[in-house]
Amino acid sequence: MLENLSNRLFWDVDPAVLDWDKDIQLIIVRVFERGTLDEVRTLIKKYGWSKIAESAKNIRSLDIMAANFIAKISDTPITDFRCYNTRQLSSQHWVY
Repeated sequence: MLENLSNRLFWDVDPAVLDWDKDIQLIIVRVFERGTLDEVRTLIKKYGWSKIAESAKNIRSLDIMAANFIAKISDTPITDFRCYNTRQLSSQHWVY
């Protein structure tokens, strides 16, 4: 099923050596930040929402929009996500 994901998502990693279980966080980040809807559906079929949410909670670099999407769909509080809490601690540049 990993062959259903585009090679463009893994430009810096050889997709042939990716493991569905070992590299779950990398796969989640790439698909939810840069993937298509079909690639997201592939992940949902493979892992299910509960496993995606549990793994995404521990990802520090997950985009806040992807974290919000996963939180809403899986009915998980956004405050449980590490990327949300880490983002709140660091100061952001002002948008003028």
